[in-house]
Amino acid sequence: MMKRFSRRRRGNNDGRPRSIDASEWMPRILEQGIVDAASLEAWNEAGVPDRIAAIGRGERADGTPILVSFSPHSATEALLGGLAAAASAGGDGAFAGALVVVAPQWPAAARRLLGWLGRTSHGVEAVAAPILANGAIPIDAEPRPGVLGTSADQLAARLPGAESRAAFARTATALEGLAAKHGGCVRIGVDRLELVVLARRIAELRIEGDRALLETQIGGRSTTPVSSADLAAALDGLEGQLRRRLNDRKVREGEEGLRGRVVSQLATGAELRDLRPWPMPGADLDTIDGVGINAEGEVVVVAVREEFDWTALGRVLENLGPLAPLHPILFARTSPPLRLGSQRLLLIAQRFVEGLERAMSAFTVGYEMRTVSETSGPALDLVEKGSGEAAEARSEERPARRSRRRGGRGRSGASREASDAEPQPDPETEESPRRGPGSEQAPLGGPRADREGGGDVEADEDAGRGRGRRRRRPRRARGGSAEASGADDSTDGATGEAGPPDTLRASERSGRSRPRFEEVSLMDLDEGGGAADAGESEVEKNEAGRSRGRSSRRGRRGARGESRRGRGSATRESGEGEASSDSSADAAPVVEEEDLVDADDLSEILARLTEDEPDIPGAESTEPSYDDEEEFDEEDLKSGARSRAGARGSSPRGEADDAGRPAPRKRSAILVHADRDSLLAAVLLARDIRQLDGIWVYPQAELMTFFRSVATDLRDETPIFVVGFSPSPARDVIQAASLYRGRLTWFDRHPWPPEDRLALCEAIGRDAVYGGEGLDSTLPLVLETCTRRSRFSDKLVDLATGRFSQHDFERWGRLWRHRIELIATKTGDIRAEIAGLLAGRPSDLAKEAALIDLPPPPVEVDWVARNEFRLVHFGGHVMVVLDVEPELDLHLCARIARERYAATLSLAHSRNEESFVLSGEETSGKHTLDFVAVADHLADKLEWVERQPDADHVARFRVRELERHPERLEEVITEIAMGRSLLER
Repeated sequence: MMKRFSRRRRGNNDGRPRSIDASEWMPRILEQGIVDAASLEAWNEAGVPDRIAAIGRGERADGTPILVSFSPHSATEALLGGLAAAASAGGDGAFAGALVVVAPQWPAAARRLLGWLGRTSHGVEAVAAPILANGAIPIDAEPRPGVLGTSADQLAARLPGAESRAAFARTATALEGLAAKHGGCVRIGVDRLELVVLARRIAELRIEGDRALLETQIGGRSTTPVSSADLAAALDGLEGQLRRRLNDRKVREGEEGLRGRVVSQLATGAELRDLRPWPMPGADLDTIDGVGINAEGEVVVVAVREEFDWTALGRVLENLGPLAPLHPILFARTSPPLRLGSQRLLLIAQRFVEGLERAMSAFTVGYEMRTVSETSGPALDLVEKGSGEAAEARSEERPARRSRRRGGRGRSGASREASDAEPQPDPETEESPRRGPGSEQAPLGGPRADREGGGDVEADEDAGRGRGRRRRRPRRARGGSAEASGADDSTDGATGEAGPPDTLRASERSGRSRPRFEEVSLMDLDEGGGAADAGESEVEKNEAGRSRGRSSRRGRRGARGESRRGRGSATRESGEGEASSDSSADAAPVVEEEDLVDADDLSEILARLTEDEPDIPGAESTEPSYDDEEEFDEEDLKSGARSRAGARGSSPRGEADDAGRPAPRKRSAILVHADRDSLLAAVLLARDIRQLDGIWVYPQAELMTFFRSVATDLRDETPIFVVGFSPSPARDVIQAASLYRGRLTWFDRHPWPPEDRLALCEAIGRDAVYGGEGLDSTLPLVLETCTRRSRFSDKLVDLATGRFSQHDFERWGRLWRHRIELIATKTGDIRAEIAGLLAGRPSDLAKEAALIDLPPPPVEVDWVARNEFRLVHFGGHVMVVLDVEPELDLHLCARIARERYAATLSLAHSRNEESFVLSGEETSGKHTLDFVAVADHLADKLEWVERQPDADHVARFRVRELERHPERLEEVITEIAMGRSLLER
């Protein structure tokens, strides 16, 4: 009988219908005149659930597109749904119409949310329409703002007697002990002290009149006066109820348990410092789970849910306003850096509904979304799902100032008079659009809101902001004349005389923003002005500036940048290409900044050079050169290379058998050992060589297969690079390698027998053999010979050495690290499999990764989670010492272990090997850590420590005879701890 008449059978107990029918509400909104629109129809493909808001779209009488978002229950949900719909309405571009958010009423929390809106490409209007309410609208009381106290002594001082104050202090101390014992917190208000565990208020100690009361809010509410006689029994009963609740499986494994575990993990201080859990007083179930300070000093607001939906997001955003005034009290003792004026959101959940990111992009609050995946050991694995920066804040609206007209360069007085003669509408007397009798409108001045000022300079300036990254239009020439553009027939470039006013008004109606100040490139500041400058088109100047920027970044390719500028100058002298400068600037595709250098590298990879093309002078340089460096002759470069090699501690090579051999510029072949490290080194080598016949992968047992089959089919004089192989079987391999003397280069990290290394050096030349002495990676050996650098190559080095950024690893690094492991299991030519890495476009790699299922976590994660490691504390640093299994990635294991223990340094080596790697975060607090300096100090101080190559900026050293003298490891650790002054610079 109880089930038949229970609340569950009555439908939704909050009184809401299951959905909001847009086809029912949009005609009603249009009929009532609530929205100024010529047409309005339901739009069910907006991506907003119909239980959140009804979305409609149409047009105004002047053809302006309009979106309408309506919810009869919540203005906040209507706003979120409308913002998400506007983000998807523009397709690939930005929606340039107007968004009207309609609700029967706008409570204070929803109105506060309007203040968090940033500058968008569309206008936003908030409309209250009580006529659309079903019946009367109840008016809720304005909630009292939450106020925090500084200490429990402030509350105790309100009690009159010393005995009651002592009992109050004892109770407060007991509640703090329960909070520390069960992972909760105690927050102090102006009249009460609250105990919160797992985001729920468990008990409160409040003062009423001249007495203190302890109220327990779980297991049935009960109130007990605080006195010395019955205080112990009351606290015992409270702890019993608390234990019973925490042992409840539904609580422990439900959302409240998840919120408690996440807050406990964040409170360790590895990511956020001074985390204050559940900071807002007065709520039985908290909305905000914590607030802390990140490394930049920004306030980070944390909210955790099992599933983050639209309603949960709305409640979190509504609480940002009341939470902001509490920051000065919450972080009164927080050390710098501290920026209380800015907030970020950290949303953590097991599931996120679709569309939340589109709604969040319109607010002036940065955010990050993380999903809770499988647990790794005692900690939760929080994986980033998405993030976004804060939108640009809207400037305060000011009345149009028609008197402030700037002529500027290229604008004559005639043009100013023509523009001043145009009528300017008065914003106070201008007739407002038609509204129904039951609606009120609050326009939020987006850059395209209905407040056009007939060419007002500041309105035009606002219209040009916040539109994302795009190619700039041509700027004004420096000779004082207006630069010719596609519609500048009315302006004479030599005299600056303005054309007819009609033409000026037509150009203003075209929607192009007129900048208030002339934009000047920093690349142009070192060039003199004059008539020659005035005659140049701005597109050509930008082209020259970009060439200069590329040449300074790309080292040896600077000479090509100069040749391109020379050709550009000849083109300008002949007058070709000047007529299409504007159209090419507007039609050119957008190139992402991180792809700029690597896109140029791709063009040189694909450019096939003839075999008889002369080499570029200085090709033997082992370091990338730049345009602003001094000129060196060939002997200086060789001596500099030898001195740098000596400084790194590389073994002396003596006189090369093939001295003076130039770096190969012909099409080359690369043979790679079937392992991840060798394959990454080969990719970097291929990006440096650029001219490839192929990249072949074979295991060690099939090394002779390459020399017997593939090598014999290569053209004569084709350079061959062998990466990651030991010369085994020694007799056959060395005999085959001797046939390719003069064009064979060998890289390997494994230790070789001394007689095999000597025989190979005699067979192919001492300067053609790199390694053979024992290293953790082949990468530094390859990088010693590379002469070109690019930003993407640096990213690959960071991926191989465990220095990758979280951003790159999540976008494409995790997928390609997994792919490289799979490619290493294949045999044969693999150019097609690694084409994306050779091209070097991170945006393309990220797009491809977004369409593919996430690969499994690296095995190194499970290995680090299952093992315990030694921690060394010294001078504010924590160093974790690892003995890594040979088949695992040494650098990745060290990176994961540092993150697990919140350590700043790691000392790692592969089991049964003598090569050690000292690594960590390059910055720690106010200091920059110099690991290479510490490795150099160890080699200078200890005679049994040797330097090892560090071309990849990894501090390596070898401890000789470590197996016979294990105590040497302790001496190394002691010297590292004592050399803190060398570490911190």
